[in-house]
Amino acid sequence: MMKMHKICPRCGSRNVDWIIPQNWSQCICRDCDYTGPIIEGNDELAQEIREAYVESLKDDE
Repeated sequence: MMKMHKICPRCGSRNVDWIIPQNWSQCICRDCDYTGPIIEGNDELAQEIREAYVESLKDDE
């Protein structure tokens, strides 16, 4: 069974924290500044999200 982690739905980072601990549904990603709910996923899902995020950054250039 793969281990599940809290990950950013925008960039796939595991570097996420609660904005206010009392409001557990609102988090911030320290890598891409996303704020909102986070998702739980395994390393494979995080990698897929990271790859899509990097591609979206290239498209914005």
